[in-house]
Amino acid sequence: MATRNYSVIESDLSGETGASHVRFGYEDVWYEIDLTDEERQTLADALNPYIASARRKTAVRRPARRLAVPDTTVEERKEIRAWGRDNGLDVPERGFIPRALYEAYQEAHSAKSTSADKKPARR
Repeated sequence: MATRNYSVIESDLSGETGASHVRFGYEDVWYEIDLTDEERQTLADALNPYIASARRKTAVRRPARRLAVPDTTVEERKEIRAWGRDNGLDVPERGFIPRALYEAYQEAHSAKSTSADKKPARR
């Protein structure tokens, strides 16, 4: 026995089937709506006079994020997260470790290692 699944996209305006996704922006906000071919043409007809007179603007790119912990193991990242929580810092459960958290962890642990490495002065 075979099972077949079908996706039917319905218009967000009329509920008719056979719609497709349309994405557009206005006032620095992006929108997505599902429209039939006829509704899509109606939207295009309404926007065309504005588009024809407008200046084209490329999307503003965000600067690339540098990874805060590029060379760490899973265990080390778990340790960094645990240390952050124990010290009252905002720690995401998963995903990137914020640079500020990583730097605070590094600073705290480098201070401990330098003080532990120092031998008491002889008299």
